[in-house]
Amino acid sequence: MFKRTAVFICIFFLMSAAAHCEVIRKTPRAEAVLDITEQSETLTAELSVRPQGGWHIHSFNPGEFGMPIEAKWNLGNYRLRDFLWSEGEDILYQGFGINVYKTSGIYQAVLEKGDGELPSLELSFLSCKDECIPEHLSFTITPQDIKNKPRPQQLQSMSLLTALLLAFAGGIILNLMPCVFPVLFIKIVAITQAKDRRRNFIDAVSYFAGVVLCFLITAGILKWLKSQGEAIGWGFQLQSPLFVGFMALLFLILAGMFLDIIKINQSLKKIPSGAFLTGLLAVLIASPCTAPFMGAAIGFVITSNVPAEEFYGVFAALGTGYALPFTLAGMFPQFMEKITPRPGKWMVWLKKAFAIPMLATAGWLIWIVIGEENISSAWQDFDAAQVEELTKNGEKVFIDFSAKWCLTCLANEKNVLDDKRFINLAQEKNIRIFRADWTNRNTEITEALAQFGRSSVPLYVYFNEKGKSVILPQILNFDILLEYLK
Repeated sequence: MFKRTAVFICIFFLMSAAAHCEVIRKTPRAEAVLDITEQSETLTAELSVRPQGGWHIHSFNPGEFGMPIEAKWNLGNYRLRDFLWSEGEDILYQGFGINVYKTSGIYQAVLEKGDGELPSLELSFLSCKDECIPEHLSFTITPQDIKNKPRPQQLQSMSLLTALLLAFAGGIILNLMPCVFPVLFIKIVAITQAKDRRRNFIDAVSYFAGVVLCFLITAGILKWLKSQGEAIGWGFQLQSPLFVGFMALLFLILAGMFLDIIKINQSLKKIPSGAFLTGLLAVLIASPCTAPFMGAAIGFVITSNVPAEEFYGVFAALGTGYALPFTLAGMFPQFMEKITPRPGKWMVWLKKAFAIPMLATAGWLIWIVIGEENISSAWQDFDAAQVEELTKNGEKVFIDFSAKWCLTCLANEKNVLDDKRFINLAQEKNIRIFRADWTNRNTEITEALAQFGRSSVPLYVYFNEKGKSVILPQILNFDILLEYLK
């Protein structure tokens, strides 16, 4: 009898301790459970919000109407490093398309530790059934609420497979960017004309290794900067005037080589590491560009708290896609000979013509360093607080997240966004247009990008009069804008 009582008491206290690690708050319509785990330098908070009794809760992106669920921290000396909401479910509610949590919504945040009191959390959300009721819950965290072991799994708003495929596709498309394609085309034609097939194969593998390694090094730098609390994203290196100046010099040298003003000693082309270094150089040349699909994949790993192997895996997939065309050309030159034109005088003229985009890119990079920004008076400088206020008041807003070092951004602005047709369209439809210039480091813009799951530009976001946001394609034309803004 004594033994049974002792066992019961032990089990009771163990269950009480385990239950105390979860902080539970309830309303008549919903239950929220906060779970805190501790790592060496961070706290990971996972909040599960569960509707009860047939009610549903509007998600962080509620759709045509409603109030987005919101978690606000009182951090003290702690710092919010990352956060992520799970995706909701699209439903029709009284004729409106909305996005809701019907069974549960998951919020995960990573907090950097600080001195003093533990942080507290305020949760606001909208519960709906036959009516909609605003709800509010408060969580105060105590030392007894914290588990001292890492979480076994990671919340993701995008599957790893999707991110890998997007990165791979983005890498392939990156070869078609104007600052990359001329160099790639000349290299592919040259490798298909070479007679030493074994050498071609070795060069192809070396180039592949150089490209992938450079992307992994970039990933490592991004991950380290992120761990230091820096707000960064793809193209962060182009926010440094020294790096931009170096890139301008590099493109001038490439233009000189295309024009035969600068000649490379033939013996240097035969060194074993030549193709490997070419791969490293190819990634540097591509750094001003963001290809379609690439932004979503990189934004996923940078704005989410994914494991290291997934973080580096996405960058490896990006490098694999980017290196693939030249690698295949080196491994299968016979096939490439069939689809590339035969050599002739046209190659000399084409090579000189390719110097034009190289010179244009060099001039553009110099303009980034010394040039003055010239924005149409119709555009307003981005202000997150103003945008939030306007959307809450039912005004339509269009945001152009851009940078002077982003070629795709500049092309879209020149051909579409700064065109009178778009400016007139915005005025006719009473759309407030904002330009978020990310040329130089700007924490407010970086955080705004992260809210849409992005860490790179271009990004185009439109809020309609109901406050619902939609992300437009990265390559724009006027018809696309008409379709989205109608």
